[in-house]
Amino acid sequence: MYSNGRPVIRLSSLSPNLVSMSDRGGCTLVGCPDCGVWRSVKRSMITPHRGPEVPGAEAWPNEFRPPAPWCPGSGQKVKIDLTFEEWRARLAEGCWQAGQRRRTRVMPRPKPPAAPAVVQMAAR
Repeated sequence: MYSNGRPVIRLSSLSPNLVSMSDRGGCTLVGCPDCGVWRSVKRSMITPHRGPEVPGAEAWPNEFRPPAPWCPGSGQKVKIDLTFEEWRARLAEGCWQAGQRRRTRVMPRPKPPAAPAVVQMAAR
């Protein structure tokens, strides 16, 4: 697995909802910055994965369908500079802030009167 040559991404610079950490020190998951797919971090890099398929390739038979190209976010270096407790606190704070938002109020509007039936219009 090779690096894609882009600058290193720090987990502390990402939004806490784009990171998933385990309290047991297991696998860390990160949302790919290019395609948004959840991928694991191994050897301080996002694991390689294929990007979206070639447009129009779904009409081709499976044996002739070209493979999807590699996502440009594959091999992105990631610096894990957060502990599980710090990440969990940031996530809890984000959830609390989202819970404090007020919903928009629905303004009821009067319904227009129903139009008379065609038979009733002809009688007038």
